Amino acid sequence: MKEKLDENFIKSLRVIAKGIAGTKMDPDELVNGSVEYILSNKDRYMDHPNIRAIAVLKMKGLFIDEIRKNKKMTSIKDDEGNDLQIVDEKQIDMSDKISLSNEANKVLSKIKTMGDKCQEILMLASEGMSMQEMQQITEVKSLGTVLSRLSNCRKELKGLMTS
Repeated sequence: MKEKLDENFIKSLRVIAKGIAGTKMDPDELVNGSVEYILSNKDRYMDHPNIRAIAVLKMKGLFIDEIRKNKKMTSIKDDEGNDLQIVDEKQIDMSDKISLSNEANKVLSKIKTMGDKCQEILMLASEGMSMQEMQQITEVKSLGTVLSRLSNCRKELKGLMTS
């Protein structure tokens, strides 16, 4: 496991964390939180074939937790006197970005049935990574392999969505 959590692994997580965190929080907090989580659960993840995916999922969870913690709520009453909570207008855009629609949930459930390589490349593509960044993170030697893998995985996902 130690060889999996080397300096290159941490650097690849920082690239992803910057995409997740944007300007909302420090990307290093996400990286540190995910590495701490993996280390505290090393028995569970010692032999996991895609420890990077575990780290990325944990970073996304930490980010969402931080957004939820900072979300401001306003309480108002409806016509019948029932108490309603309304998200502060400043938070609506972020809330919309985090919330997954039914269609997105369907896509995610289909992606989870795919192989680890497809899951990883589709996740990186969804994060807006460049082909070069995906090549570096996946440690694939050829940029053509990354392009081919992404194309094949997209075709596979499209087939899964129509079945």
